[in-house]
Amino acid sequence: MRRSLSILFASLCLQIILPILGSTTATIATTATPLDSTGAIHVKDPFSACHADSYDIMANLGVKVNRKDITWSDTERGDDNWYWDTWDARIAGLKAKNMTALPILDYGNLAVQTGTTRGNRIYTEHDIQEWIEYVNMCIERYYEHDSHYTKYWELWNEPNLGDFNADSGFWTGTDAEYFALQKRTAANISARWPDVQLVSAGISGYDPVYLDAMFAAGAMENVDILAFHPYSGSNYDNLDAKINDVKGVCQKWNFTGPIWITEVGWPTEFRPTEEGFEAVYQARLELQATIVPKIYCLALANGIEHVTYYCLGDSSNFTYSEENFGLVFWGSNPYKPVPYENDTLKPSGFTYKVLAHHLNWSTYYPRGVQTAAFLPSAPRLKSFYFLEANGNIVLVCWNANGDITTPVRFTMPATGVQVFSGPSYKPGTATNYHLENGTSGITVSAMIDNSPVIFLIDMPDGASPVTILLESDFTFYDLSLLVIIPGLIALCVVVFLMKFARVKPMGSRKAVRS
Repeated sequence: MRRSLSILFASLCLQIILPILGSTTATIATTATPLDSTGAIHVKDPFSACHADSYDIMANLGVKVNRKDITWSDTERGDDNWYWDTWDARIAGLKAKNMTALPILDYGNLAVQTGTTRGNRIYTEHDIQEWIEYVNMCIERYYEHDSHYTKYWELWNEPNLGDFNADSGFWTGTDAEYFALQKRTAANISARWPDVQLVSAGISGYDPVYLDAMFAAGAMENVDILAFHPYSGSNYDNLDAKINDVKGVCQKWNFTGPIWITEVGWPTEFRPTEEGFEAVYQARLELQATIVPKIYCLALANGIEHVTYYCLGDSSNFTYSEENFGLVFWGSNPYKPVPYENDTLKPSGFTYKVLAHHLNWSTYYPRGVQTAAFLPSAPRLKSFYFLEANGNIVLVCWNANGDITTPVRFTMPATGVQVFSGPSYKPGTATNYHLENGTSGITVSAMIDNSPVIFLIDMPDGASPVTILLESDFTFYDLSLLVIIPGLIALCVVVFLMKFARVKPMGSRKAVRS
């Protein structure tokens, strides 16, 4: 009996192990196949940045849209005392670089309001009428004269952040009061300027409960675009779930307009007075750089048309997170770590730049990459295929298996391949890949971990788009799921059966003796 069970166990192990060992070499064929366009998403110009005044830097990065508050109190500095110099200069600067504005109409104005003495609350009829006058003056001045540059207007910023009747907060009235204000503002604008595209207040987080209440109150009537701010700390691999929750609210209320992300990012604050701050600062800079491609790839793959990174540049308070979200170092920063001491762009800025210059007016193909799906690690290997208007391919990959690194390969009939990867994402610094020229094209071998790797694949002129056949090697993760864990389970079963076979019921023994 023991021998039979031992043979059975060995047979089971061989049945499990032999196919696995074979899979390390039996990878997907590398013959190019035509591209499957099912579910393809056309990407327009989604690259935007908040609070940006350096137009040359924005153009260098590839920023297409500048999101900025055109606050009521800055614009009307006393009853009918209008100040336009700042925004006149902004529109002129953007036009010179062929960029557009996303002005945010927001916040209270105690120099004009009579219904409140503190906070950002607009609810009395007098204050609402004064607010609508300010809204009309802004749109009339900039949209009627430069409609191409100010086609989109955002209604308030994060009204779900703030306490009722508090001294501070982005909105300090009730939710119902804000919903009523947005509803009346949208009705007024759409009646006077029906071609203006209205963007809802950018909601802090993704807050499905608040969004549901906003729809229920009618605040999305006459609003064309829904906006939200899905900040996710240092982990953006869950962005898909947040987007799906927002889409679920939209579907419930039959809202079919675009969904925009009008703020998202992660800060790199540090304490210069603490020992070892250089290593902490460098690690945060490099982590921020890995977040940028995750945000844009996951958003664009889920049909988000517009993503505003918060924000363009850092400021001088290095310990305050709000001043360290930027893509660009503060100009007088004396603490830049040694690898970046001569850089203007942070590592995140280099990442943003390569994506913005290559993904604008591209097409995302959800079936553009085929992977070795028979390996358990393959579904955790995130890959995003974008086809540029010139026929070149952008492939972005990272490994969602945590600290596990997966070797991958693909062969393309390309004329050249550039690679951008962590920690710096600067051109020419990537070391985690190898290129080999062959008869069927260039074979790319790379090590993929949780930091996204960006491959720019130059295709021959006039070449038809093809699928990327991504081969992933057998990893310890696969070994654990396919061999070690099943083997341990099988061993436990065999041991149990062997013990069971040795212990016979007492009744059986008596029967033998008699």
